[in-house]
Amino acid sequence: MPKARLQAALALLPTRGRIADVGAGDGLLARMLVARAQGVEVIATEPVRGAFSRLAAACAGEERIQVRFGAGLAPLRGERLDAVAVLGMGAHTILSILEDAAEHPETPFVLGPMQHAPALRNSLAQRGLAISGELLAVEGGRVYEVIAARRAPSSPLDFLDAQLGPFLRAARPPGFDLLCRQRLRVLRGRLAGSAGAERETLLRHILEIEQEYDGPRNA
Repeated sequence: MPKARLQAALALLPTRGRIADVGAGDGLLARMLVARAQGVEVIATEPVRGAFSRLAAACAGEERIQVRFGAGLAPLRGERLDAVAVLGMGAHTILSILEDAAEHPETPFVLGPMQHAPALRNSLAQRGLAISGELLAVEGGRVYEVIAARRAPSSPLDFLDAQLGPFLRAARPPGFDLLCRQRLRVLRGRLAGSAGAERETLLRHILEIEQEYDGPRNA
């Protein structure tokens, strides 16, 4: 995974304790976590045999990284964890992994969807999770959202909070204008094939994002 997203994830992950990296790929995040602080242990998982072998080879010799084979949160059952990272997947895959989030009621999650972040935000409450932080990572002219969530009561999000993120809307970090433009491209693309009430809804949503993008910045 490109380093801008990894740096955003690192900023949302603790510097002490036991951290799981689900679907760890080449193990770069796990290695960055243990390199940054002595008080960190990492469990890195992979569900595919070939990828698991590459992960094990990449982390060989690092005694503070455990490598486990398995899908989703299954390899982490019974573990006391201080955070779980689930990065570099589609929103629907992340949500399927979070079906088992109740097994880790005290554990915060750091989520890095490749796409469909609004769908991810909208579905967190159904899994008993509330957004607790957000950051942006800009890579190659595209912006990616990294979302922290933890078990807490939450209410359904309004349209703009789902699309742009409640913490991102408040902070307006670098890349927020690009995020707005990405969302507008998607909505305008859907507008071409719409009619009736759907078209009216899309036009209203486009206007809301245009006003958010062009409106006054929060202090």
